[in-house]
Amino acid sequence: MNMCVLVKTEIIKLKRYSIIWIGIAAMLLLVLLSRYMVTASNGTVPTFESFSNLVIWNNFSLFFPATITLMSGYIITREQVNDTLKNILTVPLSFRSLLIGKLITVGLIAIFLGVVSFGLTLFIFLLSHYPGLAAKMLVQSFFQMIGINVCVYLAVLPIIILTSHSANGFLVGVGFAFFYGLVGAFASGHDLTSVYPITAGLDIINYQGEGGSSPLCYLTLLAIFLISIVLIAVMGKRSKTPAPLTDKFGNKSLRKH
Repeated sequence: MNMCVLVKTEIIKLKRYSIIWIGIAAMLLLVLLSRYMVTASNGTVPTFESFSNLVIWNNFSLFFPATITLMSGYIITREQVNDTLKNILTVPLSFRSLLIGKLITVGLIAIFLGVVSFGLTLFIFLLSHYPGLAAKMLVQSFFQMIGINVCVYLAVLPIIILTSHSANGFLVGVGFAFFYGLVGAFASGHDLTSVYPITAGLDIINYQGEGGSSPLCYLTLLAIFLISIVLIAVMGKRSKTPAPLTDKFGNKSLRKH
């Protein structure tokens, strides 16, 4: 099956899943938490840049690693939970190809949630009547929020792949992804931003304009991506064709038309 067709099919299936609304709700909660933190601060009125930076920080360290792992696990294991995987594998389609199609779909969801977080950030900022809104900052924030989501998704990709074999195993991955992101908040404060996968994206998006990204952050995420490819490559292939029907003596029988 063509991969583009497979991804398109997965996107269509999203209409039946409520999990996409969980992602949107997480982005809303993220922005509201950031708004509360601004209110609880020392009274300094934020600009759009400072508010956007706070949203990005809370996103990579608290929300997005666990959220995207949860959404990925839900989408990947639907066929197992609904007992439709055995029917899907009767067509010329391996589990490996199915997994790749779902992972690409989740990558598109990560981009979509980046757009959602930007829209909600802008909406709450305007609703709060904060000053300091500039067109240049809007464009920068838009691409930064999409960029950090894509980078965090790449960082947790091995976790998603390793927990994709079990219908309930991905819940362990969600817990680990949350801890993984939380540690990132401490790693970034100890000169480990470029080498810790979750925080490497901060360098790539030039978070807070701290002098641009270093080659090391790209190498870190490239290594994670290559690990993900290896994990997919070594996965045991599942049968592409249905097993032949047999009679009670174990002999092959003709299929019924």
